[in-house]
Amino acid sequence: MEFKSGSVSDLQKYIAHKLKERGFDDESLHERLILLTEEVGELMRACRKASGMNVDQKREIENKVGEELADVLNMIFAVGIELDIDMEKEFIRKTISSTKEYMDETNNLSSIRHTLAHLTAAAVRDLYPGAKSNRPIN
Repeated sequence: MEFKSGSVSDLQKYIAHKLKERGFDDESLHERLILLTEEVGELMRACRKASGMNVDQKREIENKVGEELADVLNMIFAVGIELDIDMEKEFIRKTISSTKEYMDETNNLSSIRHTLAHLTAAAVRDLYPGAKSNRPIN
């Protein structure tokens, strides 16, 4: 399976395929969380080096920040896959929730319209099955 640029759901399906292809589909949640923690540590080391912070001069840090970010993202998806969570749906749900919380605090209607306008109508319909419109909810 080749990954073609697409949605977050497409990326999640691709990562699930790669986990199975490489024999990692039987990892437990605990194992995936440990691996995620390791990857975050590697990202921190790469960021320290990139920012000029003191690092162990005897230890070679070859990985670039972008590569480490990708590794962390892969492991976040692996955790979501293990828990059978649709990451795209959860991201959209959280964005809507956070936007509504922001609106409650600021009463800034244009901000919520702007944020929701960037969500796809299909994703909003998935979250609100009773909606009769293809337009984002205002």
